Amino acid sequence: MSGGMKKTIKAMAAAALLILAAAYPASADLSLDVAPAKLELQISPSTTQTFPITVRNSGTAPLHIQVSLSDFTLTPSGEYQFGKAGSHPYSLAHWLGVNPREFDVPPNTVQQVRVTLNVPQHVAGEYSGIIFFTTRPERHETHGITFAERVAAKVYAYTPASLRIDGAVDGIAVKETSIGERFLVGFKNRGNAHVYVNGRIEVRKGDQTVARVPFPPQLLVERGERRVLEAYVTDKLPPGTYTALALVDFGGPNLAGGQTTFTVK
Repeated sequence: MSGGMKKTIKAMAAAALLILAAAYPASADLSLDVAPAKLELQISPSTTQTFPITVRNSGTAPLHIQVSLSDFTLTPSGEYQFGKAGSHPYSLAHWLGVNPREFDVPPNTVQQVRVTLNVPQHVAGEYSGIIFFTTRPERHETHGITFAERVAAKVYAYTPASLRIDGAVDGIAVKETSIGERFLVGFKNRGNAHVYVNGRIEVRKGDQTVARVPFPPQLLVERGERRVLEAYVTDKLPPGTYTALALVDFGGPNLAGGQTTFTVK
C-alpha cells in the first residue's frame, strides 16, 4: 500500500467536518447532502456511461462547492482510509470524470452533477472510488472557528460476467479479558468485489456446544482486503480445553469456516 493510501482524512482539520454520506446519513444541523450516496453500476469494457448525482443545499445560506476524487480502503477494524485518486489498484478514478467540478448552490435548491465513466477495454471484477463534495470554509465569529462541510458519494462499477465472490477465514485468536473470552477472526476477501459478512462463533467442549455468539451484522470487506470480526463470550467458561469454530457467511455458495483450540484455566 502506498504512503498516500495510509493517510487518513481527519474528521476535523482546522475544525473542518467530514461526513462519509455513503455510510452515514447527513446530520440534521448540516445543510449539504448528496443523492445517491452510494452507486453500484454495471459496466462493459470500452463503453461510456453517464449518470447524475444531485447536490442539495437545505440551509438558509448559499454554498460554494468543490468536487474532488479519492480512493479508499478499510482497515481490518473497519475504519475508512482515504488516499490519492488513482493510487489504489482497483481505483476507477483514472476513468471517472465529474462536471462541473466547482459551483454554487443557492439556499433550498439543488444542483445536478454529471458523472461520466469512460470504461477501458481490459476490466474485470469491481472498481471503486469516492467523490467528495466540499463547501468553502466559513468563519463563525461567535465561536472563532472555521469549518467546512464535506459529504461523499461512494461509487462501485463492475462487470457482471467477471464478478467472483470468494473468501476465507485466515486466522482465529482467543484472548481472555475481564468480561470474558474475546474471539478475533480474520476474514480475507479473495474475490474481486466487495462483500458484506455475517456469522458467529461457536464454542464447543467435546461434542457439546456451550456458547454461540454472532458477529456484528453486515460488516463490509472491500475487494482484496481483510477484516477482523470480533465476538465475546461473557458467560464464565469452566476450566478446560475448548474448540472455537468460526462460521462466516459472505454471500458465496458456501460458508467460510475455521477453528482453533484454547484452554481456560
